Amino acid sequence: MNLCGALDHIRLAQLLALGGQRQWDKRQILFREGDPMGSFFKITQGVVAVSRTLDDGRRQIVALRAPGDCLGYLHIGGNYAFQGEALTDVEACAFDRRKFDAFVQLHPDLASALAEALSVALTQTGRNMLVMGKLWAIERVASFLCEISELYGARRVSVTPLTLYFKRGEIADYLGLTIETVSRAFSQLKKRNVIALIESDTVAILDGERLSEIGKFKSGVKRTEP
Repeated sequence: MNLCGALDHIRLAQLLALGGQRQWDKRQILFREGDPMGSFFKITQGVVAVSRTLDDGRRQIVALRAPGDCLGYLHIGGNYAFQGEALTDVEACAFDRRKFDAFVQLHPDLASALAEALSVALTQTGRNMLVMGKLWAIERVASFLCEISELYGARRVSVTPLTLYFKRGEIADYLGLTIETVSRAFSQLKKRNVIALIESDTVAILDGERLSEIGKFKSGVKRTEP
């Protein structure tokens, strides 16, 4: 998936020889914002939250990454631009950035795959900004559940039931809401029989079509609270 899909077996072996497999337990930090950049990572198992710390100390989760995704590649002045935290137990291939960049220069198809991966990540970030800027609270939560379900489904992570691996406060961080507002939105979706709450971080999607409709941004349509 992702970068490795561009390579044949020989070149894939050469790429993997540039790094090694690493593991992190749930809630461990893969890399910290501001630390000198060493390796970047391609996830082979698990889910990672990518975040930044605001000037006032609050954290903003900006992206979720699952198997096949790369993270830790972006830097500012040679330091990691974001922080990566394992939401589950995580396994990933770790690549030395300088060795990887030298390898990429020799393989244009890998460079193209890297550009595509970064483009997809940027598109996802832009979508999240649109969600936070234009949708009501219940719509944001519905969009979040759809995003998680689609991400896990595409990356072979179980979606039945849907384990979020997020605390309510982290969902609030991701969606730009308060914990209380997130809890109310979950309750509203449950009341409408769109979802069922199984545990604090696990839901069952009862009506996926309705959930998608609630969480969809409609360009050019006058916004009224759902």
